[in-house]
Amino acid sequence: MQISRSVPVLLPAALAIGLFGIVVPAQASTKPAVVVNGTCSKGSLSNLQVQREDNGTLSIDFGVDMSAHKSGVSWVVKVTDNGSILYRGNAVTISDGSFSISNAIDPKTGMNHVVATARNRSTGETCKIRAVA
Repeated sequence: MQISRSVPVLLPAALAIGLFGIVVPAQASTKPAVVVNGTCSKGSLSNLQVQREDNGTLSIDFGVDMSAHKSGVSWVVKVTDNGSILYRGNAVTISDGSFSISNAIDPKTGMNHVVATARNRSTGETCKIRAVA
């Protein structure tokens, strides 16, 4: 039977992990994302996700999935944090009838109250969703 050269290195490492476990850095304990799902005025689904990243920024993702899967539909979108406008503009659905807006910001001191709204230009459908992180 032939013993591999890597056994003298791998065996002690495996024993150390077995005895002491794996050390997880403090950054891995980042708070989980705040995820809120909602229903818009005519049945489309909205989603808002707010998460503190390892680098300290606040990641904000807002999207709408239309109940009628149609591409090219224009929506007016606004996202605020504690009343300050983070995004104001238009979003257009892709082939599956959805759009999403992503933004990374420096978080405010204390709690961040994020509000996202969207209005379908052709049908008037509205979506409003809130998250606190």
